[in-house]
Amino acid sequence: MIYLFLTFIFLLILFYLLYSMAVLFLSGFYAKQNFYGSINNKQKFFIVYLIKYSNIFIPIFKAVKLKSFIEYTDKIDAMLKIFEFDNVKLNSYNFIFIQMVSAIIGCLVSVFVFGFDILFMICFGLLFLILPYLKIYEQYNNRVNNIIKQLPDVANLLAIMIYSGIDFNNAINRINIILEGDLIVELKNIINKVSLGIDIKIAFKELAEKYNIVGLNTFVKAITISLDTGTGLTDSLNKIAQQITNDNVAIAEKKAHEAPVKMLLPMTILILPTIFILLFAPFVISFFRSGSLL
Repeated sequence: MIYLFLTFIFLLILFYLLYSMAVLFLSGFYAKQNFYGSINNKQKFFIVYLIKYSNIFIPIFKAVKLKSFIEYTDKIDAMLKIFEFDNVKLNSYNFIFIQMVSAIIGCLVSVFVFGFDILFMICFGLLFLILPYLKIYEQYNNRVNNIIKQLPDVANLLAIMIYSGIDFNNAINRINIILEGDLIVELKNIINKVSLGIDIKIAFKELAEKYNIVGLNTFVKAITISLDTGTGLTDSLNKIAQQITNDNVAIAEKKAHEAPVKMLLPMTILILPTIFILLFAPFVISFFRSGSLL
């Protein structure tokens, strides 16, 4: 009886969510039609309407005052601010709502595969709940690591160009043409901001605040100090590049030293039992069949 009641509540909540999203989608659909009936296809993404619908629940999320929940939202905001989404602005509350919808989808998958089994529904719900977080955490780490790896090359190349007599703005423009990567995309955004009238020092400070990486903060600080005081930038960039390179080498060596320790657990759980089975299985089978080990 309790399972039927929980199932009824779950289906009722799911029906309400689907109904509200369908109403929001249709209202946006007809609002974007003009006299000839054409539609702006750029807005017809499910995720866009999902995020717009999640704004309804933001006051409920803000009312939660748990310390762990607030720390989680701050962490999500710190990761989301380095991404740029077309036609929508995504915050931590929108992301948490997407996680909840993903958990509901996981429960539905469990229902279709295993039936109304509470244990499987909980397991699939938790699995689908953490999948969006794992995805964005992986993309965040990849973006940060790419910027850290590319920063010494950009600093060295910028120092060479400035030393050869090229002014700072033209050096940044040439680096954008020569190199590719996540850091180059950010430098192009800085150039676009400068073309719109934003001070280049403010643009670089916004870049440092966006990622909050130690090496990038040092790089931006050296540039802003040089632009403020008019002092030479070549020696500072070379030292920064060398320091970041040494830090990257130290991190790589640390990971190399940690690899054998991390391999102990999978070896103990997976490899060693298989070896023991292959070595001693013939003796065990022989003992049970004939009563002797030979």
